[in-house]
This record gives sequence, structure tokens and C-alpha cells, in this order.
Amino acid sequence: MPLDQVGVLICPARPVKAAPLGDTGVILATTVDQSAFPEGVRAGVGAAEDPHRSWRQARTALRFTTPREPVVRYADLGALALLAEIPQDAAQDNADVAAIARMAGSPEDLETLDVYCATGSLRRAADLLHLHHSSVARRLEQIGRTLGFELTEPSGLTRTRLALTAWRLLNA
Repeated sequence: MPLDQVGVLICPARPVKAAPLGDTGVILATTVDQSAFPEGVRAGVGAAEDPHRSWRQARTALRFTTPREPVVRYADLGALALLAEIPQDAAQDNADVAAIARMAGSPEDLETLDVYCATGSLRRAADLLHLHHSSVARRLEQIGRTLGFELTEPSGLTRTRLALTAWRLLNA
């Protein structure tokens, strides 16, 4: 879909400016309807008060998008945005991030981990994955053994979510 048409969809009541910049489309708008982005489009949304700052924020937010969460507002990242500031070599050298990188060869495990981290609930993850909760529990137990810590403990969930996010940022 042409970029100017995306602009009209996400901001129908106001004028927008749209332009390609490399392999990224840039849309300048004062308000955005996040639910109006077409399927398959990923977007990072920055604040509107300063164009330079908004551009940086939107690029950072774009790095946090996933197929499950294709539109991310920088303001919604909170402290997670700090992960984008970690040097790549520091993130690559982290044992938890390296374990996630090794796991990336198993899309099924990575999806299970992603959904569990997003929901924080074994039963909710099972619903979203269309699996029985005992199947998800077995997968998480196996993944936990691979990672070397218990995923269902609060600290394990936090650790895993941070490692998964850092790994995604390296591959964004």
C-alpha cells in the first residue's frame, strides 16, 4: 500500500506528510489511530513535541515491534526503551541473550517463550497457542532447562523477557 494511503488511514481527519527514507516509510502526523494501520505494517510511534526527538523515538519503538505487536508507541515502552541503548557487543556477550539466540533455531520454542513472556500466564499462553496447558508447561520446563533457570518464577520471567527483548533488538 502506498505510504500516503497509510497516512490517510491512520490520520483521516488531519493532513499528514509521508515520504520513504531508505527502506523505511516516514509519516508525520499530529495524531495517529494505532488500530488503523494495515495488516502486515510495522510502525514505531514517537512523541509529537519535537520532530528530531520524535524521529529517534519512532525508530527505537520500531525496533520493539513484533508480528504479534506490530505497532509500538515509544511512550508505552517506559524503561524497556533503555534496552535499545545497550551496546550490541554487551548484549551479544550476555549468557541469557546467547541462550535465546541458540533457541532461535526452534521457532516453536521461541513462540512459546514469546507468548508466555507476553502474558505471564501458562494458561493464557496455552489459549493463545491453541495448546493444552500441560503441553505448554512441558515446553516451558524444557526451555527453562536450556536457559538454566526456572521460567515460572517471577525473576525467571523477568530475566527471560529482558533477554528475549535484547535478542530481538540485536536482530531488528
